[in-house]
Amino acid sequence: MRPVRNEIELGAALRDRRARAGLTQAQLADRAGVSRGFVIDIERGRRPRAELNRVLAVMRALDAALSLVDHRTPSAEQALSDLLEDS
Repeated sequence: MRPVRNEIELGAALRDRRARAGLTQAQLADRAGVSRGFVIDIERGRRPRAELNRVLAVMRALDAALSLVDHRTPSAEQALSDLLEDS
């Protein structure tokens, strides 16, 4: 999982996910209940103010989820500590 920080990265992540699912843009649009033009625009990062419910519909159609993560980069000591806690 890679962090997504802007609409360009979100579009690329959704395009990659769609391709891995073997879906065309039209098929994804149909599953999500949005237009193919909307899917094209999202994948190209051209909808920075897109309605969240429509973006989430596309994500649900791809069986994808949104996760919020801290934007800060942890220190090496903190990263090691986090890894040790998870194991």
